[in-house]
Amino acid sequence: MKSLMKKSASWLSLIVVATLTVFPLSVSAQNKQSDWQEDCLIDAEDYVEPNMLAMMAYRGAFAEEGIPGYVKFKTEFRSGGVTGEQIVNAAIENCMLSRRYTLERNSAYVEDVENQVQYLLRAQ
Repeated sequence: MKSLMKKSASWLSLIVVATLTVFPLSVSAQNKQSDWQEDCLIDAEDYVEPNMLAMMAYRGAFAEEGIPGYVKFKTEFRSGGVTGEQIVNAAIENCMLSRRYTLERNSAYVEDVENQVQYLLRAQ
Protein backbone atom coordinates (compact mmCIF):
# COMPACT_ATOMS: atom_id res chain seq x y z
CA MET A 1 0.00 0.00 0.00
CA LYS A 2 2.87 2.37 0.83
CA SER A 3 4.48 1.78 -2.56
CA LEU A 4 1.16 2.50 -4.29
CA MET A 5 0.86 5.79 -2.38
CA LYS A 6 4.45 6.69 -3.24
CA LYS A 7 3.77 6.00 -6.94
CA SER A 8 0.56 8.03 -6.79
CA ALA A 9 2.35 10.90 -5.08
CA SER A 10 5.15 10.73 -7.67
CA TRP A 11 2.67 10.81 -10.54
CA LEU A 12 0.73 13.63 -8.92
CA SER A 13 3.94 15.63 -8.45
CA LEU A 14 4.91 15.00 -12.04
CA ILE A 15 1.49 16.15 -13.27
CA VAL A 16 1.60 19.31 -11.13
CA VAL A 17 5.11 20.21 -12.31
CA ALA A 18 4.17 19.54 -15.93
CA THR A 19 1.02 21.64 -15.60
CA LEU A 20 2.87 24.53 -13.98
CA THR A 21 5.53 24.35 -16.65
CA VAL A 22 3.07 24.35 -19.55
CA PHE A 23 0.54 26.85 -18.18
CA PRO A 24 2.83 29.91 -18.15
CA LEU A 25 3.74 29.16 -21.77
CA SER A 26 0.06 29.22 -22.66
CA VAL A 27 -0.40 32.55 -20.90
CA SER A 28 2.59 34.11 -22.66
CA ALA A 29 1.33 32.79 -25.99
CA GLN A 30 -2.03 34.43 -25.32
CA ASN A 31 -0.32 37.72 -24.42
CA LYS A 32 1.78 37.56 -27.57
CA GLN A 33 -1.30 36.89 -29.66
CA SER A 34 -3.15 39.84 -28.10
CA ASP A 35 -0.56 42.15 -29.68
CA TRP A 36 -2.10 41.26 -33.02
CA GLN A 37 -5.54 42.19 -34.19
CA GLU A 38 -7.96 39.56 -32.88
CA ASP A 39 -10.24 39.58 -35.91
CA CYS A 40 -7.46 39.21 -38.48
CA LEU A 41 -7.22 36.03 -40.48
CA ILE A 42 -3.72 36.94 -41.67
CA ASP A 43 -0.82 38.58 -39.90
CA ALA A 44 -0.75 42.32 -40.35
CA GLU A 45 2.41 43.85 -41.80
CA ASP A 46 4.79 45.74 -39.52
CA TYR A 47 5.24 48.35 -42.25
CA VAL A 48 3.34 49.28 -45.40
CA GLU A 49 4.70 51.89 -47.80
CA PRO A 50 2.80 55.20 -47.43
CA ASN A 51 2.17 55.38 -51.19
CA MET A 52 0.53 51.94 -51.00
CA LEU A 53 -1.86 53.10 -48.25
CA ALA A 54 -2.61 56.27 -50.21
CA MET A 55 -3.47 54.27 -53.34
CA MET A 56 -5.56 51.76 -51.40
CA ALA A 57 -7.49 54.54 -49.68
CA TYR A 58 -8.12 56.28 -52.99
CA ARG A 59 -9.36 53.05 -54.56
CA GLY A 60 -11.85 52.45 -51.75
CA ALA A 61 -10.08 49.64 -49.91
CA PHE A 62 -11.10 51.14 -46.57
CA ALA A 63 -14.78 51.74 -47.35
CA GLU A 64 -15.83 49.39 -44.53
CA GLU A 65 -13.83 51.58 -42.17
CA GLY A 66 -15.71 54.68 -43.34
CA ILE A 67 -13.26 56.03 -45.92
CA PRO A 68 -14.91 56.46 -49.31
CA GLY A 69 -13.11 55.85 -52.57
CA TYR A 70 -12.36 57.73 -55.78
CA VAL A 71 -14.17 61.07 -56.33
CA LYS A 72 -15.75 61.13 -52.88
CA PHE A 73 -12.37 60.31 -51.33
CA LYS A 74 -10.81 63.23 -53.22
CA THR A 75 -13.51 65.60 -51.97
CA GLU A 76 -13.40 64.30 -48.40
CA PHE A 77 -9.60 64.41 -48.18
CA ARG A 78 -9.38 67.95 -49.53
CA SER A 79 -12.07 69.16 -47.12
CA GLY A 80 -10.42 67.46 -44.12
CA GLY A 81 -13.12 64.81 -43.80
CA VAL A 82 -10.48 62.13 -44.32
CA THR A 83 -7.02 62.44 -42.76
CA GLY A 84 -3.78 60.52 -42.89
CA GLU A 85 -4.37 59.34 -39.35
CA GLN A 86 -7.77 57.93 -40.34
CA ILE A 87 -6.17 56.11 -43.27
CA VAL A 88 -3.50 54.58 -41.02
CA ASN A 89 -6.11 53.58 -38.44
CA ALA A 90 -8.25 52.06 -41.20
CA ALA A 91 -5.24 50.04 -42.37
CA ILE A 92 -4.79 48.76 -38.82
CA GLU A 93 -8.49 47.87 -38.54
CA ASN A 94 -8.35 46.23 -41.97
CA CYS A 95 -5.44 44.02 -40.82
CA MET A 96 -3.06 45.60 -43.33
CA LEU A 97 -0.85 47.33 -40.78
CA SER A 98 0.13 45.93 -37.41
CA ARG A 99 -1.24 47.51 -34.27
CA ARG A 100 2.36 47.45 -33.04
CA TYR A 101 3.06 50.29 -35.45
CA THR A 102 1.99 52.97 -33.02
CA LEU A 103 1.22 56.42 -34.30
CA GLU A 104 2.85 58.04 -31.28
CA ARG A 105 6.26 56.61 -32.20
CA ASN A 106 5.78 57.09 -35.94
CA SER A 107 4.02 60.44 -36.35
CA ALA A 108 6.06 61.15 -39.50
CA TYR A 109 4.41 58.11 -41.07
CA VAL A 110 0.99 59.80 -40.98
CA GLU A 111 2.51 62.87 -42.65
CA ASP A 112 4.08 60.62 -45.30
CA VAL A 113 0.69 59.04 -46.00
CA GLU A 114 -0.93 62.46 -46.29
CA ASN A 115 1.82 63.67 -48.63
CA GLN A 116 1.41 60.59 -50.81
CA VAL A 117 -2.35 61.17 -51.00
CA GLN A 118 -1.71 64.77 -52.06
CA TYR A 119 0.71 63.63 -54.78
CA LEU A 120 -1.79 61.08 -55.97
CA LEU A 121 -4.66 63.56 -56.09
CA ARG A 122 -2.54 66.12 -57.97
CA ALA A 123 -1.81 63.51 -60.61
CA GLN A 124 -5.54 62.83 -61.12
